[in-house]
Amino acid sequence: MPSWSLLPRRALAAFAALALALLGVLALDAAPAEAVRPPGIPSTATAQAELNALTVAAESHGSSYDRSLFPHWKSVSGTGSCTARQYVLKRDGQNVVTGDGCQPTSGRWQSDFDNTWTTTVSNATIDHVVALSEAWASGAWAWTTAERQAFANDINSPQLWIATTSANSAKSDYDPAEWMPVNTTGLRCDYVKAWTHVKYLYDLTVDSAEKSAIQSHLTNYCGSTGGDPTGCTGSKTTAAAIPEGPPLNSTITLSCTGTASSSGRITVSVTHQYSGDIAIALIAPDGSSYTLKSSSGSTTPNVNTTYSANLSSESRSGTWTLRVTDTYSGGSSGTLNSWSLTI
Repeated sequence: MPSWSLLPRRALAAFAALALALLGVLALDAAPAEAVRPPGIPSTATAQAELNALTVAAESHGSSYDRSLFPHWKSVSGTGSCTARQYVLKRDGQNVVTGDGCQPTSGRWQSDFDNTWTTTVSNATIDHVVALSEAWASGAWAWTTAERQAFANDINSPQLWIATTSANSAKSDYDPAEWMPVNTTGLRCDYVKAWTHVKYLYDLTVDSAEKSAIQSHLTNYCGSTGGDPTGCTGSKTTAAAIPEGPPLNSTITLSCTGTASSSGRITVSVTHQYSGDIAIALIAPDGSSYTLKSSSGSTTPNVNTTYSANLSSESRSGTWTLRVTDTYSGGSSGTLNSWSLTI
């Protein structure tokens, strides 16, 4: 049996004062500038194969579920003694300022389920995409406490999502046959792929209605009008220095038929002492610009993120440009290590 400290079953403060002034204020923005989703969301083809491999069985042992059986929000190794909740808030938020013990004191967080932003820490909850009670009734009732703790604090799979209090409450412990995110802009495809992947990683079962719904959602939301289409990807792995001031333009040329996805995925790796100095945009072959990351006051290093962008108005074929700008002159230099896109 592998270690369960982190691994799933199958995958075995320059602006601190200004940010603190926002504490206690609730701010929601229905038009976020960028989306950061949890890691490990598979391709549509992989999710389909994983769904096909899941065991179909009725849920059981529901009456014996207790949330305390899943020790959650525990310190996670490799995060500087941060809890899983604190780590995800810092990882997936913007301009996050932390106090003692890793606890975020201010920042900006996107709730992808309802397509809103919040600047109130207490309103940025962490949702288990496969709820703990759902996992219990799907097989976790037979796990050890250590296995359940690993599941409840898994920062490496797409299990933990930032959600506003209201979105988290609306989702509750429902499965995809009972609830789907109200945000339809490229999110539902990733949501069902994430759900399927987590169930597969942990050898959890699906009931018949759940599997039918997931299949329907994969077909409807991950088809030609959205999701993660196969056969149209590109990457650039040659490192390039990022100058201060003028942008670095790195190109990938694709030859694919049809239009791009409403949930295009762009993965970027940048080395820089201050990630807040870096602004990133994707330029389509027709010259349209899509902001992936704006500059900010963040003092955390490096950018290693997969961004989502609605590219459904674009033709896939042509030269795509990643424009990386170091917005601060006289500071640290940076490097674009690699980038890739799936459209």
